[in-house]
Amino acid sequence: MTACPMCKARVSAPTFDDAVRTYGLEGFEAVILKAIWNGNGFPVVTSQIFEMMYADDPDGGPAPDVMYRAFNVALRRIREKLLGSGIRIASVGFRRGYRISLR
Repeated sequence: MTACPMCKARVSAPTFDDAVRTYGLEGFEAVILKAIWNGNGFPVVTSQIFEMMYADDPDGGPAPDVMYRAFNVALRRIREKLLGSGIRIASVGFRRGYRISLR
């Protein structure tokens, strides 16, 4: 059980750490979920997520098209793994980002 990032009500969704461990999120999957989770229910733009994905890269990461491909693959995997968990990553709208939704 964890608290909803928006209303602070208790929800049956797992905590971030439990979700990573239970659903086997690794690498970019865990980083992306963490970036969006840290938004506390507010939109997180893709550029902020990329910054976290490539924080250890002295060059800031690969070309933007490569970043987007890696992001989209990892996001699809996260969504598949989290089905039925009570955690949902919602697209907010074109160029507005992604937000976490807990149920």
